[in-house]
Amino acid sequence: MNELRDWLKDADPVVNEPPLSDADAQRMRRLIVAAGESRQSSFVEWARGSWAAATVVIAVTIALSMSRWMQPGEDKVRDTAVAAPGIAPETVTRRQVQLIAPGGTRVIWVFNSDFTP
Repeated sequence: MNELRDWLKDADPVVNEPPLSDADAQRMRRLIVAAGESRQSSFVEWARGSWAAATVVIAVTIALSMSRWMQPGEDKVRDTAVAAPGIAPETVTRRQVQLIAPGGTRVIWVFNSDFTP
């Protein structure tokens, strides 16, 4: 590591230059202060805001598409509610809620409107 540092010091061209005069240093300071005080154009602010809005829109779009992709399709839900062959389908509409955990555990709640405790 010290060898690299020594090589960089030896190859530095600024080491042999004389320091800046006071007039040059003051001129550079004034330019830097003036640049800091000048107001940025409205285009820069507009561009920054539009980039932020575009980023939010893209993030929301990805989140919504991922949530739709992760949900089971209607065909899969219907397959679980199909009655066995030879049994007449029920006339009562059945509502169910399914919970599928990341590990593969599946819980299905079937709500019966005719249930009386």
